[in-house]
Amino acid sequence: MEKIAVLVDSGSDIDLEKAKEFGIYLMPFYVNLDGEFYIEQEELKAEEFYDWIKKHEKLPKTSIPSPGELEEKFKKIKNDGYEKLIIITISKNFTGFFNLCSQIEFEGLDIRVVDSKSVALTTGLLAIYAKDLIKKGYDFEKIVEMIEEKKKESKIFFTIDTFKYIIAGGRVPKAFGKVGEFLNIKPIVLCDPVDGKYHIVKTCRGEKKVIKEMEKLASEYLGKIDKYYMVISNGGYKKGSEILEEKLKDFKEKSSLFLTSQIAPSLGANTGPGLFGFGFLPID
Repeated sequence: MEKIAVLVDSGSDIDLEKAKEFGIYLMPFYVNLDGEFYIEQEELKAEEFYDWIKKHEKLPKTSIPSPGELEEKFKKIKNDGYEKLIIITISKNFTGFFNLCSQIEFEGLDIRVVDSKSVALTTGLLAIYAKDLIKKGYDFEKIVEMIEEKKKESKIFFTIDTFKYIIAGGRVPKAFGKVGEFLNIKPIVLCDPVDGKYHIVKTCRGEKKVIKEMEKLASEYLGKIDKYYMVISNGGYKKGSEILEEKLKDFKEKSSLFLTSQIAPSLGANTGPGLFGFGFLPID
C-alpha cells in the first residue's frame, strides 16, 4: 500500500486535537497582534484572538509560513515514512499558501496540491475524506482526482454580526459594502466552491430570521443527501452556534460525522467576531 500523508493549513480549522485524532499534518499560519507574531493554534487560541479584536476594534494582519518552514514540514513527513503527500489548502482567494505549496518541490516526496475553494472546516472535511480514501486503499492519483471532484459538492453558509470587518478585510465583492449600509441587516454568506469566493445568498433582519433561513438551507441541501459530514462553527460567538446546532439537530443526528469548531484567527481576521454557520460535505 502507498504511504500517503495529508496536510492542511490552519485555516482549515483542523486544530491540534483534530489533527492528532485524524492523523492529518497541520501547517499553521501567523497572526500579528500589536507587532508580535503568534503561531495560530499553537501560541494563539481562537478565544484570545476574538477578545483582542473586540478590545481593539480593528483587524490584525496575518501571514503564511516561509518556504523554509514548509520544507521543514515536508522533511518531517518524509522522515515519518511517507512517500506521497496531498496538501489541501483553503481557497487561494484568501491566502497565498496554495501558490507557495505549488511552487516548492521536495526530493523524496511526490506532492499534489488541492485548492479546496472553501474555508474553515469544510476544507478540513476534505482532508478527513482523503484520509478515509487512503484507508480504503485507493491509489494516490485516484484520491487526488476524487478530492478535486468532491470539493465541488461542499458548502459552507455563515452569518456575521457586522459588515465592518469583512469589508475592511478587502476580500469580498462591492455588494457587501452596499448591503452593509442598512441597519440590522444580517447576511447569509456562502463560500462558493465554483469560484472559491464569498457571495451573499440572503439578507435578513435580525438573528432569528437568519437562523430560520439557515434551517431552510439545511433542508434544501441536506434533505436530499443520504450520507454527509457536517460542521457547525463560530467565530467569537459560541451562543449563535449553539442555537443553530439545536435547530439543526435532526441533520446533525443523521450525519456520518459531526464536528464543531472556532473559526481560526487567520480567517477571523477577515470576518471579525460574531460569526456562526454550518457546512457539509456529501460522501460516497
